[in-house]
Amino acid sequence: MAVDVKIKQKTLFKKKVTIEEIIKLTGLSYGVCDEAYRLIPKEIGHRTILYDENNLARGIEVSLENNDIILRLSLPTTSNEIRCFYDVIEKICKNLNTNTYIRNEEQVQIANNDNFIKDDEEGSMYGLKDIKDILASKEYSYMQIFGVYHPISIGMKEIKEIDNNLENFENLLNKLQQLDLYYAAPKLYQTPDKLIAVYAIGTEISSIVPLKPEIISNKSKDIKDWFVFLPGNKTIKYEDFINNVDQDNYYDANHIIVCLKEEKIKDLITKYETKI
Repeated sequence: MAVDVKIKQKTLFKKKVTIEEIIKLTGLSYGVCDEAYRLIPKEIGHRTILYDENNLARGIEVSLENNDIILRLSLPTTSNEIRCFYDVIEKICKNLNTNTYIRNEEQVQIANNDNFIKDDEEGSMYGLKDIKDILASKEYSYMQIFGVYHPISIGMKEIKEIDNNLENFENLLNKLQQLDLYYAAPKLYQTPDKLIAVYAIGTEISSIVPLKPEIISNKSKDIKDWFVFLPGNKTIKYEDFINNVDQDNYYDANHIIVCLKEEKIKDLITKYETKI
């Protein structure tokens, strides 16, 4: 679910608006996503992410369409981010001397923003309930949502921590993303006979790694093998890596935190080195 907003300029001679001006107007932090949906801070692209670095949630997407400003808020999200979203809308509207904008294809007044905030909070609660119901059905063991910094896997442990409460949801998203960790994501390589995915793991770097490797791409079904690239230009199969590291440091429903010392890396290479 998402809330889509378009802010149109009504004057005959329209102002040339830039993403840089919008960022300055909002006072928010910004960045773009890489191919693994990890944030690259302080970069601007076709779709730029605005966010409050003190309350990390899911981010507000901003882009331009001719002279119109396009904003998107993904749901479910936190109350603070919902309020931030409508604050951004109000600031942009005032800068363009308009009191109307298009929300989900309907023209609305900024005077009604408080009502929309309540609607989106209710929508977020509904979205969390929907995730809970899907997980309870055991159709999936976790659901993935896009956070500001990287994707987050929500399982029943996270659902219990959220406990149908947006403040708890906010605390969870912010807590996970404020940790100083490297979110490992694979690179795809085409060998002569197959498509493979390779994670790079360094020495004594606290890294978020998946219990079950995956990519968010329509190419995922074409990947035939998963590997880990270790220091010294050595490679082992992903299953040998994940089955032989300490899995006690839980991160989310599909990720753990690993920090490999040099001795452990040497041991993995000695036992499981393979050629791609």
